[in-house]
Amino acid sequence: MMIVLTYEFSSAHLYHQKTWSTQKNKEVFGKCYTEHGHGHNYKLQLEIEIGDAYPEPALAAIQKTVKPVISKIDHTHLNFDVPYFKDIIPTTENISLYLKDQVVLPAPYQLKLLRLFEMDSIFVELTI
Repeated sequence: MMIVLTYEFSSAHLYHQKTWSTQKNKEVFGKCYTEHGHGHNYKLQLEIEIGDAYPEPALAAIQKTVKPVISKIDHTHLNFDVPYFKDIIPTTENISLYLKDQVVLPAPYQLKLLRLFEMDSIFVELTI
């Protein structure tokens, strides 16, 4: 059996390649390159295989794992508040990879797909 869980969080981020000049950062990142960055209201969807488990006990066990991960990035500036992004540009792709590594589900549950929406028209999907 599979369940799909959806979470929302808000985070700011800054597109800035430290080894590039200000001019090159502006050329490559356009309006996404600003001194303070900008923010999004993200939507995270997780497709999780729960086997023959009853959905409600599975949900409680999964929430216990996922909610602390979300709380670490909700209402933060990813570049400054999350050590992982100190030297990694927090693009939607990189945020997805970070979340994939952070969401470690208890056995027997298995994360099968992670989908992160930056906005309705931009999202990343990772098949695991």
